[in-house]
Amino acid sequence: MGIDADRNRTANGGSPDGSDRISSPPPAPVLLAALLVAAGALVPLGLLVLLLTEYEARNLVPALLLAAVGVGVCASTGYGLWRGWRGSRIVAVLLGVLLLLSGLSSLGSSDFGFLPMAYGALVTLLVLVPASARAWFRHS
Repeated sequence: MGIDADRNRTANGGSPDGSDRISSPPPAPVLLAALLVAAGALVPLGLLVLLLTEYEARNLVPALLLAAVGVGVCASTGYGLWRGWRGSRIVAVLLGVLLLLSGLSSLGSSDFGFLPMAYGALVTLLVLVPASARAWFRHS
């Protein structure tokens, strides 16, 4: 089946290794989700700035490491969504569900509980529901 698929792809103007899909732009829902997840890297950076301005410098190593991990996860997940990597889709869904649950748990105690809840639900729905998004991650 692999040889026949390569022949069909080549006959239709595509490359045999399937790399022609990677050069095409992602569908709009995936692009929006990638931008939202990549923009989520601003949250750990903002928390780091808050820590740097409010607290002493002796206990900042764990905060720096946590901020670096948060920025790295958000940036790499956003890039992976843009490229069509299925692993990044799984990470985005997990982050979205965790944010949704976090927002639900803080809904009664905070006025801003709806923000992470809406953000998480939006990212999760953008990568799971539209047919164009499902097709984007199908062949990676």
